[in-house]
Amino acid sequence: MRFLKRQPPPPPSSNLTTTLTGHSMGVVTVGFSPDGRVLASGSADRTVILWDVADPAHPDQRATLGRRRSGRGVARQGLTIGGVRAVGFSPDGRLLASGSADRTVVLWDVTDPAHPDQRAMLAGASGSRRAGLRSGAMGFSPDGRLLACGAGGKMVVLWDVTDPAHPHQRAVLAHRYGLYLTARVQAVGFSPDGRLLATGAGPARNAVVLWDVADPGHPAQITIIRRRLKRSGTDVNEVSTVTAVAFSPDGRLLATGSGQTNANQYGSGSFGAVVVWDVTDPAHPVRTATLPAGGVWVRAVAFSPDGRVLASGKGATVILWDVTDPVHPAATATLTGHGGEVRGVAFSPDGQLLASSGADKTVRLWEMG
Repeated sequence: MRFLKRQPPPPPSSNLTTTLTGHSMGVVTVGFSPDGRVLASGSADRTVILWDVADPAHPDQRATLGRRRSGRGVARQGLTIGGVRAVGFSPDGRLLASGSADRTVVLWDVTDPAHPDQRAMLAGASGSRRAGLRSGAMGFSPDGRLLACGAGGKMVVLWDVTDPAHPHQRAVLAHRYGLYLTARVQAVGFSPDGRLLATGAGPARNAVVLWDVADPGHPAQITIIRRRLKRSGTDVNEVSTVTAVAFSPDGRLLATGSGQTNANQYGSGSFGAVVVWDVTDPAHPVRTATLPAGGVWVRAVAFSPDGRVLASGKGATVILWDVTDPVHPAATATLTGHGGEVRGVAFSPDGQLLASSGADKTVRLWEMG
């Protein structure tokens, strides 16, 4: 097992509690357990690390899941052989799902975080690994009965995980933009009441689809949400992708993080944005605000448990937005210190901590005060 190491202190920040190191490549995703005592981090190094963060100032590494290389060869702990792209705890905290670039999703029993036990590996929609997870699109429903996984690039599979040792498919959703399947699904998220599922994909003009999953055996597409793109010339190739989605705790708002690349005769560039939508009427979403991210993609968004703060990744920083008035969000803080792109953000259940993960191989814990 790898030991917790410390890096030189980052630039001063009154919010930074501690920096977790232990991954050998970029950390793509983070998630807290429902009791807030355990933090899972997933990395391109093919591993998931479980951290005990009961004392945030003195975290402790409890277990490493997956496959990693060391001076003594390859240590196999589970069947993950691709970079980890998504992690998530079930609402009761007994299960952890990890999705990897090798198109596998593994269910772990983490009742004892120091001794996780693999319960099942989910195959794809076609019954083969070809349709397995391709991105960071994965999440449990609020009641813990369903797990939504982006599959085969252009689909989402709803799994019934009531019996985690014997999960089975309930439905396959084809993410469409008009008459055509979009590119791969990049993000999924359930509403707090579990009746809605938001799926984001790209490149597809920032297409987000809202689904009615109240009956998971017969989900229905409600509407397609998309942000109109302004063209700056006649020879512009616009490619946009929704990389993150998050519902507010009361289910009234949906935040989407996206990125876009423009190319024309004068060169190319990219920019991203966070868009806030009022989805009180899911059939008629209303955009309340667009929060530009400049020349970088937004790959992570998360609401605080009280719904007053929205965190978003912006390059190597995390921006905190006051969304009490969703029509006029205000940036209240910029958290600096990461040495690479922020790929994941997550609030602890009590809202006292924010975890951020980045391409600099670290996880940082921030005190929200």
